[in-house]
Amino acid sequence: MAVLLFPQPGHSQQMRVPAAVPERFQEIESSDDATIDALIRQRIEQARQTLGGSFKPVLVKTEANYARLSASSRDVLYEASFHLQPGYYTHTATGADTSRHRVSADQPIMYYTGSARTPLALPVISNLAQALSGGEALYTINLGLLPLPVPGSADSIRYYVIIERALESTRNGDIKRFERFHKEFTAKADEPIPLRLANEPLAKGMYIVKLENSQVLDFYEDFSRFIDEHIILSSERLKFGLGKQTISDVSSRLSIPFSIAQTCVAKVELLSVVDTANPMVILDTIRQPADYLAEVDMSHFADGPYRYRFSARELGTNKEIFSETHSFQKATPVTMVSSSRILPSDTIEVGGKKKDWAAYVRELNGELTAERVTKDRLTASLGASEDAKHQLESIVKANAKSTIADVHGRVGVGVGTVAGDHIMIGIEANKPAISFDVTFGYLYASAPYLSYVAPTIFSQITSSPKSLGVQLTWIPVKFFDGIIEPLVSLGYYGIWSQPAFAGGLGSATLLSGQIGVASEPLGEVHGLGFSLSYGASSGLGLNQAAVMDLTFKTYVRF
Repeated sequence: MAVLLFPQPGHSQQMRVPAAVPERFQEIESSDDATIDALIRQRIEQARQTLGGSFKPVLVKTEANYARLSASSRDVLYEASFHLQPGYYTHTATGADTSRHRVSADQPIMYYTGSARTPLALPVISNLAQALSGGEALYTINLGLLPLPVPGSADSIRYYVIIERALESTRNGDIKRFERFHKEFTAKADEPIPLRLANEPLAKGMYIVKLENSQVLDFYEDFSRFIDEHIILSSERLKFGLGKQTISDVSSRLSIPFSIAQTCVAKVELLSVVDTANPMVILDTIRQPADYLAEVDMSHFADGPYRYRFSARELGTNKEIFSETHSFQKATPVTMVSSSRILPSDTIEVGGKKKDWAAYVRELNGELTAERVTKDRLTASLGASEDAKHQLESIVKANAKSTIADVHGRVGVGVGTVAGDHIMIGIEANKPAISFDVTFGYLYASAPYLSYVAPTIFSQITSSPKSLGVQLTWIPVKFFDGIIEPLVSLGYYGIWSQPAFAGGLGSATLLSGQIGVASEPLGEVHGLGFSLSYGASSGLGLNQAAVMDLTFKTYVRF
């Protein structure tokens, strides 16, 4: 399924539902390729400039859930959790994570980004439900969350929230981001925060979904109008803590959960009740605020009582800010091993016939190996096809960005025997590679066939003979993505000047033919090019020999 979005004429000015409440999300003025991380970092820099030295990061642990309700019955249609990932931003330079821990003591600013993907088709929405299935398209909500301090209020947090809507095709991976909002508000710390998205026409008017079969669906009429969308934020300030350990009965791997409330030197140790003076260090490094899990293999340790300790030291001062110790008992579980009674030589009679189960297992293993080989080959072929597809898509998109029927405009400057020191403007097509240019220039150095007074200094160039002409250029083949491009050029020029003496030739018409080479050093999908060509130019109706013509041009495509 191909998902395309485009504005519906007239809908952007027409409101189909009552206006939203005054406090709502505001549209973000940014480029479409700007990431949520970049927008959050811009907001951090604004806060630093506003608050100055009083800016202290707020470190919280956040969860976000999405709920979609029917606007009429208030039934819950879909629920999903945002997969939030913490991000950290520091304004100062930091050093390597070494045993001496020589890094900046400043705490980083913590923020979260994540997304929730939900099926687009719903039973209550007739148009979308009939045309789409949950395996064809996804409705994605991307979320960015930045907690900011509230000066003078220790129990409050100011949240900067970015919400982005997008449609995603599960068949070809096409993603269309069509709406992005932001909002700032203050709330009490450690309290759930409900956010509701207004069910009104999208701000940009882009709510039309077009399928591969040319069927058009109104996203607002068939989706947004019939539902209410809610996002519930739950935040709590990060605290230092040491959780309860677990030991795997299979691998004897010890897992120790712990939490860090600020950037510090974290240390996790395994203590023996017999030899308390020599603990085993599991972890000793710098950690950012988050929840962590320390693991160690205890398969070679004897059964018995143990203790584990988590301590945190402040950066720079090395002052201990947290320490806690727990105890646990290691005991090897009792395992029951049962051997199979069926040996390779055993057979079982089924319906009077003996079946060799060992041979059957060998046959299945052979089929499994063949399937794995086939899968590996298909995977490699699919990867190569995907790479070729992406490369072709980039070329097509670059060519189609500013073109009509694959025809581009171009402008440039050049130097030539007949065209003179000239400017040019023209058009070109990519396939076949043909260009048509119009040139106008001054023949400052020489003017073939004309009788004229040559200028003595460059400032007299406007009184020099002039040239006006057209050029048709063909590039039959391109090598190395446009680095080398042989060309053939045909030109038709008119040159004129004030005759130097009575009866002297003041104008002439010339026909020029040239061969040469062009180059697009940035690749043929970009817009910079050079060319150098050489040939002969002959005056039409003039009983004089042809002159040799050398032309150099540089141009940009638009």
